[in-house]
Amino acid sequence: MDGTSTSDSGSLPAPDMGNEESEDPQEKAPVRFGWIVGVMVRCMLNIWGVILFLRLSWITSQAGIVLTCVIILMSVVVTSVTALSISAIATNGRVVSGGAYFMISRTLGPEIGGPIGVVFSFANALACALNTVGFAEVVRDLMQEFGAVMVDPINDVRIIGVITVTVLLMISLAGMEWESKTQILFFLVLLVSFANYFVGTVIPPKVDKQAVGIFGYRGDIFVENLTPDWRGSEGSFFQMFAIFFPAAIGILSGANISGDLKDPATAIPKGTLMAIFWTTLSYLGVAVTVGSCVVRDASGNKSHIFTGNNTDGCVGLACNLGWNFTDCSQSQTCQYGLVLGQLSGFYYLITAGVFAASLSSALGFLVSAPKVFQCLCKDQIYPYIIFFAKGYGKNNEPFRAYVLCYLISIAFILIAELNIIAALISNFFLCSYCLINFSCFHASITNSPGWRPSFHYYSKWTALFGAIISVVLMFLFTWWAALVTFCIIFFLFGYVNYNKPKINWGSSVQAGTYNMALSYSVSLTGVEDHKMVKWSNKVHTLLNPLTALWT
Repeated sequence: MDGTSTSDSGSLPAPDMGNEESEDPQEKAPVRFGWIVGVMVRCMLNIWGVILFLRLSWITSQAGIVLTCVIILMSVVVTSVTALSISAIATNGRVVSGGAYFMISRTLGPEIGGPIGVVFSFANALACALNTVGFAEVVRDLMQEFGAVMVDPINDVRIIGVITVTVLLMISLAGMEWESKTQILFFLVLLVSFANYFVGTVIPPKVDKQAVGIFGYRGDIFVENLTPDWRGSEGSFFQMFAIFFPAAIGILSGANISGDLKDPATAIPKGTLMAIFWTTLSYLGVAVTVGSCVVRDASGNKSHIFTGNNTDGCVGLACNLGWNFTDCSQSQTCQYGLVLGQLSGFYYLITAGVFAASLSSALGFLVSAPKVFQCLCKDQIYPYIIFFAKGYGKNNEPFRAYVLCYLISIAFILIAELNIIAALISNFFLCSYCLINFSCFHASITNSPGWRPSFHYYSKWTALFGAIISVVLMFLFTWWAALVTFCIIFFLFGYVNYNKPKINWGSSVQAGTYNMALSYSVSLTGVEDHKMVKWSNKVHTLLNPLTALWT
């Protein structure tokens, strides 16, 4: 990968020859980040999203501790293989702005790079909307607890969501330096929230905590919660997998701002893999600890405690712990049990963690989408989006693309349905992972002349496995969303293939064609002449004298 043109936003800034007002050259230097703040922290914040606080304990109640850990590890396998492929591409040559789009387009060419750039930018905008809606739902629930309702539950989510994403847009427009400081603040809040949660698991529960199903670490609770207990229409392994998987889509957050990194070839592999490692430990830790301390069903009613030794008619593990949750358990109307928010040292610190996780993820995706889209527009693959290629300021900020991403996010926030947004997000990101892995595999298998990654832990077969498993998961999660995604990809691919943009990046497709032609040419030199060829040569030998006389 030898880059594109010198106008890429991630390239080193040209000296400002015409500006005589600035005497200090450092004032014009763009902000660059290292692997910790620029990649690891950013990826961790985007992986820690609303799923961690609002869905993980519920998934544990449905799937049990064992299958929940399997779901987490299966998700990590997909993201880890993709991270290895990203690391290989990032160490193959100079990586400028555009992140995953830049990597794919320079490896597979504009025919594949163009469609995935559009889809990936759109997926990041949807992810911003998803986390904003999750944040808005938590705020709405808090307002309802205090009796504050603006219109109704659905419209309250829309109003809060639009206000929230507008504030996030203002932070993004202030520049990467302000955005990075905000992300660090969110990161610190999340760390405090995690500490508060684990402290809460060892505090002996009082009656009010026991009423909501919290009894501390107990072996019988752990054994009871090991196995699944499927309930409702969503009670299946792949349904739980589909709900959890959006929690793992933040691995490209560091790569997407590659133009703002000091050394992308070093920062992207190290930061991405470290983020996956720490977030995996945190997810596994929460799943195991919450499954060891909380029973599945609890009413929250303090009057359901046994005052005597008579437990006749009581059903469930809670009976042995002095509580009768039989009625709500049998009717499946218990509103408490495996709820993460209650299992904490201080309840509102967990709420602060929910806010930090959702807002940091929303802000991260709101920044990633315009960065990728700007690079796509600069390449002029699609003529009607070049308007969004313009950058502003010392960091070449894509303000126009920020506004476009903001409008797309608002459109989906107004839907106010997490399930609809999540179905599309999972498929778009899985499609991106598929093409990233396939681009690495194709470049390796065709022995592309420019493919020499210095990342030693990469394998073309793991990349192929990542591409295949991503496609399989797309159809296992939501088949109709997978079909929609592929239809969009094929339409955009056909458009680029038909128009033949006048750009040549030396893609692996061209390398494969060249190597195939060269291989066939070399192989012909060692092939014995065909009998028909020999017969034809004899005929020509006999006819040559006659031809000479005739002429």
